[in-house]
Amino acid sequence: MENLAEHADIIARHYEFLMILGIVLFFITVGSLIAWISLGSFSRVFCLSLEGIVPPFVTFPAILFSLTATLTATALWENYNVAIQAVQAESQGLATIIDLVGAIPSLKESGLTACAKQYAKSVVNDEWATLSSDRDPSPITKQYYGNLRQATYQAVDSLGNNAESKALMSAITTVSNGRMARLASVTFDVQTDRWYAIFALGILVQLAVAIVHLTKPKALITAMTIATVAVLVPICTIALTTSGPFVGAIAITYRPFLKFMK
Repeated sequence: MENLAEHADIIARHYEFLMILGIVLFFITVGSLIAWISLGSFSRVFCLSLEGIVPPFVTFPAILFSLTATLTATALWENYNVAIQAVQAESQGLATIIDLVGAIPSLKESGLTACAKQYAKSVVNDEWATLSSDRDPSPITKQYYGNLRQATYQAVDSLGNNAESKALMSAITTVSNGRMARLASVTFDVQTDRWYAIFALGILVQLAVAIVHLTKPKALITAMTIATVAVLVPICTIALTTSGPFVGAIAITYRPFLKFMK
C-alpha cells in the first residue's frame, strides 16, 4: 500500500509532464500513421485520387486550430495573471496591517501582528499544497483567516471612526479580496470539449498537409514533421497549465508571504 501511495504521489507531482509525453506520442503516432497510409502501396491509388486539392486548403484547418488554441491559452494566462495579482494584493494587505499596528501605539498589544503572521505562515505551510482544482482549501488556514478578520474588526472598533481605522479596514478588505481571487483562480480549468476540439483540429491539420503533398514523398514527410511540431507546441504549452496556477512546472510561488515568517 505504501508503494502504491508513493507511485500515486509521483504521478500527481509529474502529471503535467506525463500528459505532455502522452500528447507528443499521440500526435507522432497519428502523423506517422497518416504518412504510412499516404505512401503505402495498398492505399496509394486511393490517396492519389485526392490529388488536386490546392495548398491554400491547408490554411482553413490551420486557422481554426490556431484560433481555438489561442483562445484557450489566452483564458489560461489571464487566469494566471489574476492569480498573481491576487497573491500580491493579499500579501500587500497583510504588510499594510502589520505596518499600521506598528504605527498606532494602542494596537501594539492587540495581537493583530501575530494573527497576520500566523495566517501568512499557514498559507505557505498548510494551504499552498491544496491549491489545485481537485482539492479543497486548508481548513487550518481558513481558521487563521477568521481569527485575523476578527482581530482586525476588533481593532477597527477600538479606534473609532478615524483615518487609522479606515486604513485598517481597507487593508483587511484587500486581504479578503486577494484571498477570494486566489482561491477562485484555482477552480478555473480547460473544459473537455475544448480539448476535443483542439485535438480534432490538430489531426485535421496533419491530414490537410499530407493531402497537399501526396505526389512528393520526401516533401510529405518533411511537411508532416513540421506540421506535427507546429501542432504540439501550443498544445503542450496549454497542458503545462492544466493543474492550475499554483501547481506544476510554471507554478506561482508563495515568496511574497515569506517575509512575514521571519
